[in-house]
Parts: sequence; structure tokens; C-alpha cells
Amino acid sequence: MQYSQIQFGKDLYDLDYNDLVQFFNTEKEETLNLEFKSYPIQGNPADKENAVFKAICGLLNSEGGIVIWGAPVETKDALGNTSAVGALTPFATTLDRDRLINKMSSLIIPLALGIRVQKLNAPNGDSIFVIEVEKSSQKPHQFKNNYYIRLDGQTKIAPHYLIEAMMKSSDFPLIRGHVRLKKIETDGNNYILYFRKVIYNSSKYINDLNLTYGLISGPGTMIINNNQYNGFYNNSIEIISHGKPISGDFRLVIPLNLLIQHNNEVQIGLHFVGQKSPSRMSTYKYTISNPTLGDVSDENILIIEKNENKLSSDISNDSDDDKINSILDL
Repeated sequence: MQYSQIQFGKDLYDLDYNDLVQFFNTEKEETLNLEFKSYPIQGNPADKENAVFKAICGLLNSEGGIVIWGAPVETKDALGNTSAVGALTPFATTLDRDRLINKMSSLIIPLALGIRVQKLNAPNGDSIFVIEVEKSSQKPHQFKNNYYIRLDGQTKIAPHYLIEAMMKSSDFPLIRGHVRLKKIETDGNNYILYFRKVIYNSSKYINDLNLTYGLISGPGTMIINNNQYNGFYNNSIEIISHGKPISGDFRLVIPLNLLIQHNNEVQIGLHFVGQKSPSRMSTYKYTISNPTLGDVSDENILIIEKNENKLSSDISNDSDDDKINSILDL
């Protein structure tokens, strides 16, 4: 896959420095296939190199993508989303395309294939690198004795079950689930919150089977396909393939007095698990206190907590009893 074409509309080797300047004229957010590595003045150069190699290792073990080394300084919002905008951070280096690839090949084990590098020179003679990484057919790869993977826009040490699957060459689909608050209305006695859910297979060539998904909400009553559900809704689908997401809208009707009893807080959870993919959850907590009615242009204004596409075991440090009780209390 030509990720450079997707991100910039050009082949990697046709890029010039100004293409990256223009790319970051507007704020860009890191994604499953896009990672930023700035080069601030402070810090150890070796640590900066290692961070890039770790990111490349994660992309090799995942779906591939682009690393921009010399991106603008990254920022994180309160929900942990990383973005970058503005001036690039080019740096002086003796590395060229071949030297950087050779260095990667000696540090990322086994030998990493499917990596292309473009070095772009700034007007002052400093440089940035755009590194295009194909999903590897020789995974798992490790860097400095750790296996990394790209999950939900972040490079993380890969959990054991993923490494085991890679070792057995039993590839698995990467399933992602999201919920968005789209509109808020009131009928005088209730707030009516309109949501959209989507479950998406990010793996192009691997279908998942017998996917089960469910919604947990509270307080209030969910309305799905004109049916009412008090707190819980479950469904399943035989197959989910790339490009054919499971999507749908639902409403949450909350009596005003019940909302006040819950400190004006609303919780939504989307959980999903397939025959080939592990159980994950996306959870959201909103504060609904005298909200602006109508379409919601930026739900982050109303969100207190958001955790998306987390392994069920990673949602919190609570014990299993605590997790069960939190569901029962909804």
C-alpha cells in the first residue's frame, strides 16, 4: 500500500520539503497508520533515533503506515490524542536514506523489509525524514528485545497473545469500535441524546467471524430500532470485512430528575469481540448540564473521560468485582 499517496497525494520519492510544510498548515492527528516524531533541541539524539525505530517496529507488526521524523512538536489533549501543527523541526544529521535503512536493518530483528525512506532538506540545510512502512509478512519484529505494535494511534509494547499469534503465523483482524454524540434535544421532561456507533475492521485482507457487540448505558433508556433497552443491548453479525463497517444510530432518553441524581453524568460503553479478535471496549463519560441543544459539533466539550479500543483487561486497575459492580450500578 502506498501510504504516501494516501496522506500526501504523491509517491514518497516525489515529495519535497514544501509538501510537508503545507501538510502541517492545518492540525493533523496521529492515527493507526500515521505517527509524528518531532526533533526538539533538548534531548539525547540517540533517544530520538530509538523512538523512531520503535515506531517503525510497531508499524511493521501492525498495518504499516508513515513516520514523519522532524514533524512539528506534538501536543496531547486531555483525552490523550496526539496532534501536530505548524513549524517543522528539521535537524542536522549525517544520515542519508541508505544509512538510515542500514541502521534500521541492524536494530530491528528480523531484517525489516518493505521500508522506504525519503530525506527532505530544509532551506537552511537541515533535514526531515518521511518513512513509509509496509505491513510485514515476516512479523513479529522486535527492537531492543521488545515487540511493539500500533494500537489506536499509539505505539505500545505488544501483549503476549499478539506475539503468540504472530509466532504461529495466525494473523488476526484489528477491530475498532467508536461512539459519537451527534445531537441533544429535550422534550421538557427528558434529555434525548442521539448517538452513532461504528465498528470497523482495519485489516484489509482478514475477515472476522461471529462478531458479538453490545452497548451499555446509564442512566436512561436506549432506543434502538424503535425498541427500548434499559442499560444493555447486544447483537451479533456473522462476518465483518474491511470496508463494510457495522454502524447505526441510537438514542438515550434520560429523565431530568434521574440525570440530576447521577450528577449530570452519562456513561456509554461499546464492547465487541470476534472469533479471531480479542475482546475490546470503548468507554465514554459525558457531563450533561444545561447543554447547548441541537447538533453537537465537538463532543469533546462534553466528555469527562474517553477510552477507546482498549483491551477489556486494560480499561482500569479495578478488580473484577469492582468492574461487575460498576456495571450493576448503571
